[in-house]
Amino acid sequence: MAFNILKAEGLNLNRFPQLNESYSEISIYNNNIECLPDALWKQTGLKILNVSSNKISLIHPDIANLIKLEMIDFGHNQIAEIPESIGNLRHLWSFLYLHDNKIKKLPNEITLLSNLEYLNISQNLIKKFPDEIGNMTGLKELKAQINQFNILPDSFCNLTRLQEINLANNKLTVLPPKFSKLSSLRALCLDNNEFRQIPVNNPELREIQLRNNKIDKIPKEIANLYKLRKLDLRGNQITTIPKEILEKDQLERLDLRWNALERKPGWLSKLKDRGCLVWMLWKF
Repeated sequence: MAFNILKAEGLNLNRFPQLNESYSEISIYNNNIECLPDALWKQTGLKILNVSSNKISLIHPDIANLIKLEMIDFGHNQIAEIPESIGNLRHLWSFLYLHDNKIKKLPNEITLLSNLEYLNISQNLIKKFPDEIGNMTGLKELKAQINQFNILPDSFCNLTRLQEINLANNKLTVLPPKFSKLSSLRALCLDNNEFRQIPVNNPELREIQLRNNKIDKIPKEIANLYKLRKLDLRGNQITTIPKEILEKDQLERLDLRWNALERKPGWLSKLKDRGCLVWMLWKF
């Protein structure tokens, strides 16, 4: 059977186009569509579905029929609930994009998507991950900023393929005790949370962002992050900088603006001479 591609992007459509053929890709990006037609859930050969930037409020449970889906984009809509049947989409691997909706809860069944590599649930109203989030072992990138998370389940530490995590603008104070198990982690953004300590000891980290938290100290153990290139601690309560920072030969950027730094360490110029871009403000 031959499959076609349907693209109707940015056309100010109010209704979904008629589906008179079988499609492998449908992109109705950037219109004014409010409802998805029943005919869509009969497109069993569909691999790519992009209905982002519309006015959609409901995903029908019959999405489970689209068992060949590899990529879904529901971003920038008005969706409040993800159906449990999404767990049937076992071929979904490329990405699931749910950014900028009104989702309050993730169904447990989403954790059945063990092949999924990219998940974006940012800018919603979600308070917790499913306890079985650790079953999503294919994840390489997770975007969950601008939600209401205040804790991560212990199983989160089973996501050992994760390379990038963004949990900025939540209510987190600590990470799970075994967070260091995320041995593939390269970039971590925890801006605008409520951390009081730098909470990471992941050996592969290249970039850490912890802007606008409540951190008052940089631990000497920061020297153990041998691959760290960028450290952003703007807007905290840090008063001193440990000499061990100088041991970070590969450090390219250190940003400590808007802290409570009391004095400028004498070795700082050596760090700059090595080519590290240093941003700091002093109390005096």
